[in-house]
Amino acid sequence: MNLLSRIGFPLVVLLACLPGARAQSGCTGPDGSLFNLEPRSNGVVQAALSVATIPNRVGANMDLVVATAYDARGLGGSNDGFYVQRSNANCAPDFEGGLPFIGLFAPNGTPTAIADAARDAFFAVDLRFQTDPDENGVGILRTTSSNLLSVTACPSGTQTTSAACWPVAAVANITELNAPLSSPHLAVDPRKIGSATGAGDLYTVVTQRALNGSDTGVSLTACTNLDLQCGSSITISGADTNADFGYVQVRADGLITISYRNTTFPGVNPETIKFVTCTPNGAPKAPVCGSPRVVITENDPVFATLIGDLPMLDQLYPRHVNRLESDGKTFTTFLVYDRCDVAVIQQAGAGGNFCAKTDVAVTSSTNAGASWSPSAKVTPSAGQQFFGAVALDKSTNTTNIAYYSTENDPFQLRPQVFLAQILPGSTSVETPQLLTSAFGDVQASPPIVALDQPAGFGDRLGMAVGGTGETGRSRVYVGFTWDSVFGIYDGVSSPDVNNHLANLQY
Repeated sequence: MNLLSRIGFPLVVLLACLPGARAQSGCTGPDGSLFNLEPRSNGVVQAALSVATIPNRVGANMDLVVATAYDARGLGGSNDGFYVQRSNANCAPDFEGGLPFIGLFAPNGTPTAIADAARDAFFAVDLRFQTDPDENGVGILRTTSSNLLSVTACPSGTQTTSAACWPVAAVANITELNAPLSSPHLAVDPRKIGSATGAGDLYTVVTQRALNGSDTGVSLTACTNLDLQCGSSITISGADTNADFGYVQVRADGLITISYRNTTFPGVNPETIKFVTCTPNGAPKAPVCGSPRVVITENDPVFATLIGDLPMLDQLYPRHVNRLESDGKTFTTFLVYDRCDVAVIQQAGAGGNFCAKTDVAVTSSTNAGASWSPSAKVTPSAGQQFFGAVALDKSTNTTNIAYYSTENDPFQLRPQVFLAQILPGSTSVETPQLLTSAFGDVQASPPIVALDQPAGFGDRLGMAVGGTGETGRSRVYVGFTWDSVFGIYDGVSSPDVNNHLANLQY
């Protein structure tokens, strides 16, 4: 079962409105811009999970943007929705659809999109399942910018079938259903194909439970870029028996880097963040990976933990980026995660774990994870900070960190979205800036909810960024759950739950 099905998610927005920066027309509202084509009357939940972009691909200052979301409409029989802006710069989608079946494998949640600017392509990854035989796997789909820009392959509007938009697909890491998978992620080697071993290859990571058991590990699979030929998966989490939340990135020199967490059961116990590096071997051959190294052990972690007075859960989910420094050889890795700032209270019965104060932490390494700086808060602000996300602007070497915070609400119940940056050559977080002037309401529930979707704000923010390297020509997209825009349900005004989009230009 993936996290979204365990936690739930009412509404998502992609927005940016940083003081001193410029945002494109249509993207500057306090709640961003609606980024799906569903009317606001009697709608159902769309909860965005990721964003990917190729800057200026549509035209000058016009990015090609792909977002993914949980979509309760079940577009084309799929709750794994995707949304594309291709003809304007107003943060409005031109078309949408559900990620297509791959053979008999149906989409099964947690869709994530990434961009491959070197090959002018986009990829999506999600979970898959089929019956007869009962199996699950990791779905990978590929498309090109030219395909997404084609109104023949991808007509404008809501698509009932979208296989032509994602013409290349494969299912990797196939296992029996009693060895369930969760939390897939995907990264691409950014180097030009043919320039070195592994250049252009894809790498998927996924949490895999032991057959008919409770132990979990993180598996890695290598796939070719153009035709998605995938090899056998390997376990990269060593002897850890409760490893999950794998997150993969590929450095500019081709080194594969993976972060994940490992915990112990039962009860609230310290959780350890681990880091693994792998050398490419040329897909579909599996990479050669080292042993996991400890990043940090959190004695008061958030593990399916209630956040203060918010009726929602948080998780320690480490995410990282690798910044190539100006010397052309040194890499600084920044790793971001959520943690509890005080001791976690373990409640009896069905109350679950409770954390009175959460925050977002960051740590860094300049030696491929051999050692790490002490973790530091992204902000010392009051209230709850959670769902930290990180993205690197490779054109300027600016690291962007987005998160929710309730600091401006007197009752610390209603969140806003903030963005903090680490400037080139620095490891210090600059003063965070407010992105949303409106407040979300975690306690408000949409009037129409799918049966398998509990209330909450999901389990993540999405973020993508890119630019030309010139000042004022970078744009960051931030995806987040939101519900301060109202819709009409049987004539009654109620919170409308949708994915939205906006950007920040800096």
